[in-house]
Amino acid sequence: MNRPEEIQERIANIHEIDSVVSTLRALATAHQMEARTHLDAIRTHEATVAGALSTALPLGDPGGQEDTRDGPALAIVVGAAQGFSGSFGDRMAETCLALAAEGRALMVVGSRTRGTLEEHGVSPVWWTDMAPHAAEVPRLANRLMDTLFERFAETPGMTLDIVFGDPATPDRAPVRRTLFPFDFSRFPAAPGTPPLTTLSAENLIGALVEEYVFTEVCEALMLGFSAENAARAAAMSRAQSNVKRIAADLKGAFQRARQEQMTTEIIELSTVAAQDRV
Repeated sequence: MNRPEEIQERIANIHEIDSVVSTLRALATAHQMEARTHLDAIRTHEATVAGALSTALPLGDPGGQEDTRDGPALAIVVGAAQGFSGSFGDRMAETCLALAAEGRALMVVGSRTRGTLEEHGVSPVWWTDMAPHAAEVPRLANRLMDTLFERFAETPGMTLDIVFGDPATPDRAPVRRTLFPFDFSRFPAAPGTPPLTTLSAENLIGALVEEYVFTEVCEALMLGFSAENAARAAAMSRAQSNVKRIAADLKGAFQRARQEQMTTEIIELSTVAAQDRV
């Protein structure tokens, strides 16, 4: 039989765990709300650049859009930065391993995913940790784009995909999107007279493509940030339910143990009193 004092100690430990879990859940929920605001801004900018591309494309042939799918392949994976996020980290790691099996070089965002990959003997060609706050995601996207341009300069004709979690998809399943070769068919030519510009059509369209890819990378990073925090909030919600159930069980066990202890003490006192009378 557990002593009441031992059960009380376990109850105190459970209360401490509940406090930690509540804090993690609150932080994850706050990060989700923060990401949602920034996503709206990113998507507004993305729509603006898409409109500019539709207007600029009639000015001339964008050029350089040959199919390079048989060439070197690279994938950016927006993975898990931390633990306590349920199966989210495992799914992203499995996706990375599948991409590596395809022969793709990996650029990984998220130290936890990178660690899991190295446990399986897979080393990314580049990695960084996820931004700690949504407001820092654009800065991370800039670093990522600088690294990409260096790699494209070294290896022209690479294909590039980006993989990320999306809190809007069922079970936050990974989403895969192709960045290069760039799909101009997504931007139907805008009606009307093409604008007058001081740039050549090739330079203008190239700059707009670069800006559009930047917004896609920003969006993928923000969605991945949001998806991991959504998974963590859900995991901590389940943990809170378990903690409350365990606390209730321990409270019942404490009451039973205390009652048994009191009963034992009463019996012992009664026995001693009876012996004294004899």
